[in-house]
Amino acid sequence: MSIVQTFLEHLTSSSSEGKIVTDWPRDEEGTAATTTTTDSRARNAVLHPTLRYVLLHPATHFQNVLDEAHAVALVGGTLRPFAHVATELLECTDVIREASKADTLLRKSTTSVSVSPTTTTTTTTSASSSCFVSSSLTTFTCDHVVPSNNVMMACLGTGPNHTKLDFRHQSRSTNTVCDELGLSLLRISKAVPSGMVVFLPSYSYEAHLVRRWKTTGLLTELNRQKRVHREPKRSQQVEVALESYSRDAMSSHNGALLLSVVGGKMSEGINFSNDMARCVVVVGLPYPDITDPELKEKMSNMDQQASRTTSGSANTITGQAYYQNLCMRAVNQSIGRAIRHANDYAAIILCDARYGTDRNVWSALPQWVRRGAISKSPSTNSRNGAVNGILNNDRQVSSSCVQVVDGLTRFFDH
Repeated sequence: MSIVQTFLEHLTSSSSEGKIVTDWPRDEEGTAATTTTTDSRARNAVLHPTLRYVLLHPATHFQNVLDEAHAVALVGGTLRPFAHVATELLECTDVIREASKADTLLRKSTTSVSVSPTTTTTTTTSASSSCFVSSSLTTFTCDHVVPSNNVMMACLGTGPNHTKLDFRHQSRSTNTVCDELGLSLLRISKAVPSGMVVFLPSYSYEAHLVRRWKTTGLLTELNRQKRVHREPKRSQQVEVALESYSRDAMSSHNGALLLSVVGGKMSEGINFSNDMARCVVVVGLPYPDITDPELKEKMSNMDQQASRTTSGSANTITGQAYYQNLCMRAVNQSIGRAIRHANDYAAIILCDARYGTDRNVWSALPQWVRRGAISKSPSTNSRNGAVNGILNNDRQVSSSCVQVVDGLTRFFDH
């Protein structure tokens, strides 16, 4: 009854604050029905038409906090872009504009200290941190605690057979792409000690890959190299699955491989430190379903807010920018499961050709990750030595499977 009461209370809210949308069950083939939740796993569970209240403007409720507080500090590892957070939580146009300025300065990544002669804005930027101060907003971002030679990153664009790795919906389920991904993971697993975590776009795609790899024998080969574990769908099974994977990952040099899901139960809040994740592989770009009515309403609301500002989208984010940010925030959350303390080290493999070609995708990655990108011709340097040559100093490069495995071998060469 409390759920019904809450729903009825929301019916009295203004249309600018939220809307009522409908979840429809899937058809017999599991595809047709129009659905509303951004999380496809939740939509698949819809058995009957369902009314859902969608909060489109959270700032209405956050305003109570701002009214009562002298200052509010938002602290987290994935708050960038600041304009995204400001647009969602704040109704103040000045703060949103200042947040957008802070994002622009961070993208430039220059070393400078400047004070604007016409405003009270102060900016301090260095190789390891950036601080933006204005009368209404202060932002601070800093580098990772680990040294740069404890991180290796590669954008894997082609597999062992030189097939382009394209994980967009229209191509990712083809046998060619699935087989090329399996072969790439097999090669990578041979170069990575201990634990290796692979984040996939969805549970359904993970199940599709496992079925395909069982048919081709690739799953058996992967199991010979590393014990393969799968993220369970049920929350009550996560702890047992995690303990089993952890035990196998740290019990031998070969270790274990965990097939997980971006946005799933193990992509946020789980600590894969040390030998639990010496390598994290993110497969594809996890864009939410653009046809989802809930997401469409949210994007439309963002576009309306942008059009109402004085300078348009320069001061707030558009629906398309919001859509992009949702994807990259999920990627960064998955990347952050590894390298959990100052002495930790790991390799990060971004598996999709777009990571090496789309500048918007590249710029949304944390700077400490981008600096670990391998060049096309890595030298003989190891992780414990100088990194001249193995790192590409924040240059976007798409690498082949051979180049990635070569980089991994050198990175883990003690």
